[in-house]
Amino acid sequence: MVDDEILSLSVLQFAGKSFDYESTVSVGGTEYAVFARTETETEAKLRPELVRMRVVVPRDWVEYEEASDTLQLVAPGGTAGPSRRRAAGATMLEPEEFRDQGIEWHRLTLAEKHRLYVPKREEARLLSTEGRTALGIPS
Repeated sequence: MVDDEILSLSVLQFAGKSFDYESTVSVGGTEYAVFARTETETEAKLRPELVRMRVVVPRDWVEYEEASDTLQLVAPGGTAGPSRRRAAGATMLEPEEFRDQGIEWHRLTLAEKHRLYVPKREEARLLSTEGRTALGIPS
């Protein structure tokens, strides 16, 4: 498992974007790493709004790739797959379900311009009452 120092000094490349490590939360006995990013919704708008994005993934899925000095995600029994490419500023146009780094993802739109990315196979646990409380998401 990647230690706290490497998590805090490295970035996660996910869905064509860079995310910084925010925290670790525990839900149902599993530790999850939370990565965050803030960007503008779209540069095409007269007054772009900020969108806050968080990626939540089991901490033991996070691996450090020394060659690129980045973090990558590898689900148990899998290998790191390719990262999705996307156009900048198109957060609202992303599909709600997609595959990135060999993992199936679900993008949830929350209140106040927040987006939450969770692995589909971890979704039920993370969106449970315990998971929502740990992540600070209203029920």
